[in-house]
Amino acid sequence: MAHRVLFISDISLSPLNTIADRMLIRKLHVRGVDMTVVTRRPTEETRELEKEGIKVEYISFDKKISRSIIRRLREIIDAGQIELIHVTFGKAMTNALLAARGKKVKIIGYYGSLSLHWHDPSAWLTFLNPRIDRLICASDAVEANVKRQLPPWRRNRAVRIYRGYNPEWFNGLVPANRTDAGVGEEDFLICTVGILRKVKGIRYLTEAAGMLPKEMPFRIILIGDGTDSPDTLRLARESGVPERFIHMGHIKNPPAWMAACDLYVQPSLSEGLGRAITEAMCLAKPVIVTDGGGAKELFARGDNGFVVPRGSAGELAKAIVRCWENRDSLASIGMKARETVSNEFHHDGTVNRTFELYCELLG
Repeated sequence: MAHRVLFISDISLSPLNTIADRMLIRKLHVRGVDMTVVTRRPTEETRELEKEGIKVEYISFDKKISRSIIRRLREIIDAGQIELIHVTFGKAMTNALLAARGKKVKIIGYYGSLSLHWHDPSAWLTFLNPRIDRLICASDAVEANVKRQLPPWRRNRAVRIYRGYNPEWFNGLVPANRTDAGVGEEDFLICTVGILRKVKGIRYLTEAAGMLPKEMPFRIILIGDGTDSPDTLRLARESGVPERFIHMGHIKNPPAWMAACDLYVQPSLSEGLGRAITEAMCLAKPVIVTDGGGAKELFARGDNGFVVPRGSAGELAKAIVRCWENRDSLASIGMKARETVSNEFHHDGTVNRTFELYCELLG
């Protein structure tokens, strides 16, 4: 008899942002798992899942605790005779835990950052809740952090399963037209993607820009919510070279600009693993990351990218200059990054390990 799983994830976001979860759902379904998916709203991609025989329910998780959502989830659990609930974000987890009260279902959570802390009361209502049977961690760094937050007798519930990617998902992606952003053919285009939060380290990249040689024809494109905000514009001015920055803000297709750049930089103070980093690797781009969190695990082989100390604008600037001075070798480094995803962080490994975890919990 097939395992009956309720998978709750916001796969209604942009297609490339959610492709890893959608392909996980699809491949588990092919493996024989009876998948019921809950997401926010219908999209072309969710309709495709439905055509393939996957049940999809639509719920907008607008509150951490909602009686109507809890009631609807209980109805779905009962109607589908659900055995296991797999949840990927906080608001859904709170409601799912309450919906599962009194029911013999296993619960799995997914956690992708290093922001979980035992002294945060809300954490015990979500991913540190003792009702959770397993907590999938995006990297070794996330797993280590989660285990530090859990009591010793529950630390074995944290398991590391990389959110793998498949470079073939990006075949056919058309790079953005650099001239649309005023970037010349001779410009060395540096790209970074991330919501404007302190942990993303945008400040260190803007400071590093002010340390780069004046004769270096670089441009830096900032993509993500808040990267066109007054705060980011101020950071660019303080760098002394505000004209070198392109503030894109939120856009629908960041990978198109990754594909158009010469170098991808993630200056974060902390990363669980980094979806944008993995996307850049799939696109065969040379990448600079910091040693804060799990991103460095992607570059453990040593010849497929660059790792610098977190919070150091000076070291980041030095790494960018080295890339510029050795730009003829960047294509080879980018191809090694792509090979790393194919060989060590492929999505098939995520599917296999997740399926094994389901079987482990359900017997």
